[in-house]
Amino acid sequence: MTHGSTAVCRFFASLFIGLGILFILPVSPAQSRPLIIEGLSEAPLKWQQDGEIRGVDIDIMKAVLAEMQISDYEFRLVPSGNRLLYNAKTGASDIVLSLSLSPERQEFLDYPNEAHLLLDWRFAIRKTDSDRISFNDFSDLAGLHIGAAAGFSYTPAFWNSGLNIETVAKNNLLIPMLLRGRFDIVPLNYMTSLYEAQQDGLADQLVFLYPPIRQAAYYNVWSKASRYHGKESFQRQYDAIIDRFQKDGTIAAIIESYLGTEGPRKIHYSQ
Repeated sequence: MTHGSTAVCRFFASLFIGLGILFILPVSPAQSRPLIIEGLSEAPLKWQQDGEIRGVDIDIMKAVLAEMQISDYEFRLVPSGNRLLYNAKTGASDIVLSLSLSPERQEFLDYPNEAHLLLDWRFAIRKTDSDRISFNDFSDLAGLHIGAAAGFSYTPAFWNSGLNIETVAKNNLLIPMLLRGRFDIVPLNYMTSLYEAQQDGLADQLVFLYPPIRQAAYYNVWSKASRYHGKESFQRQYDAIIDRFQKDGTIAAIIESYLGTEGPRKIHYSQ
């Protein structure tokens, strides 16, 4: 609708209202469509189970949307990172869940000030080795047989440490090989690996060492190309809500609902 036609509609609307006639202006698609929120499948952050998309990211975002009284929204899982970013670049999605900060992505994504999660990579060992293996510095791991997944970045310091590192083709091989005694220690994404170990009944056999070897803040970000009608209002409110959820334990409680009470609060998962 052009500016001129909008002005004409408003003129007749005023006239009809003055005559006691109800006149309803058409609602633009941007005003009527749901908020589109996308992410990659990775339990326990977000995944589909029994036809329902659930997870830590989903529950946090639902709590934010409830605070803002937004009820018209749709969560979508996409098959690849390339598709996820393409949809955001083109405005096919409005919000992307859980991305780390990246200068390249900032060209087409609006990052909030507040991160909702602090995710990390940690070394895992067999529980029976708790008395003999600890980690504060890479020198503590001298003489150990370390397993790692080929193609994973971890940190440059890890790959350049001069330690006895053997690579395997897939990340999901590391825990089984660790428990069989093939490796003494392996680096893993803490949250996803702990959840998977719990689901497989293996968590009691593992210990995740602290401090992490890598830690990064993760954000729920807006597509700059999004034309969602409530975008500016959402962005104004979001940081204050996430900050409050961090301080009042809302986010910690959501994480604990998936990982149990032995995890997040004691190991500084949310900021």
